[in-house]
Amino acid sequence: MKKKLVSIVAPVYNEEKTIKEFIARLMSSTKPLSTQYNFQFILVDDGSTDASVAVMKQILNTENRMEIVELRKNYGQTSALQAGLDHAEGEIIISLDSDLQHFPEEIPKFLEKIEEGYDIVCGWRHKRQEGIIRRWPSKIANHLIRSISGLVIHDIGTTFRAYRAEIIRDIRLLGENHRFVPVFAKKAGARITELPIQNIERPQGKSNYGISRTLNVFFDLFFLHFYMKYFDRPIRIFAKLALFLFTFFGLIWMLLFLLSLTKGISGVVRAHSGWFILSMILLLSSLQLLMTGIIAEVLARLYYSGGTSHSRNSTYRVRTVWKKESLIKKIIR
Repeated sequence: MKKKLVSIVAPVYNEEKTIKEFIARLMSSTKPLSTQYNFQFILVDDGSTDASVAVMKQILNTENRMEIVELRKNYGQTSALQAGLDHAEGEIIISLDSDLQHFPEEIPKFLEKIEEGYDIVCGWRHKRQEGIIRRWPSKIANHLIRSISGLVIHDIGTTFRAYRAEIIRDIRLLGENHRFVPVFAKKAGARITELPIQNIERPQGKSNYGISRTLNVFFDLFFLHFYMKYFDRPIRIFAKLALFLFTFFGLIWMLLFLLSLTKGISGVVRAHSGWFILSMILLLSSLQLLMTGIIAEVLARLYYSGGTSHSRNSTYRVRTVWKKESLIKKIIR
């Protein structure tokens, strides 16, 4: 039987102290699987300012399955992950962090779950070792995401996941939406499960992603709610808001009309000019929301009819793609 190709993607940012050990453990943990799978290792340097690229290029001399995607600058974890996914050629894609908080030794368990028929296998940090400042906001965010999406997995935020390529390639990551991949996949009809994984504090250095990332999740929840409920029918939410404002407009005008029966229209407008102006603002706002909903509905239909292309724009730019053969050519020259 033809062996499946597994692409392993790992964003790298200022990891010169850990990257050598990470790659060694990656090679060691996948070696026993070489009879079942072929492997491609894609390391995406997200604009590191230390010697991370130099260390990886040294290893590249002896490993022809490895590929370094060097981005022009630091674009952030989501864009780095998307760059890795775009360069992945495997039927199965596994993403994980390169700071050694994720254990490459657990990759075989992810592949076992994929072979059971799941489209996405999510890591579950069931015994998180980070401090309470990172654990509790993350716990609250996961609860809110589950409530909005209906996705019944414990840990939606970790990047240690395995995907079937046909599922993940239908999803484009923007902003910091890499944490919402299981949610997007659920909407696309993917079969999703989770797997308990080990989690430790970083053995070297400090986290490159602070508490502000967790706070940003709460802002992203507004988009998530829209995406899950109204992305393919945006007119619904804008029409509801327009109706809400129009209802208040109607109530104010009804009261003003009742008062006009005794004081006359001109007298009511002069005596209650503030309420009259407010009612006009509510009317115009409701009409504006309705028009916005119609435009959003047209854009949604263009999107789903193929009027837009995922490949036209990208959130990152690649400086160089390093492979073993490219290093050899440079040496010959």
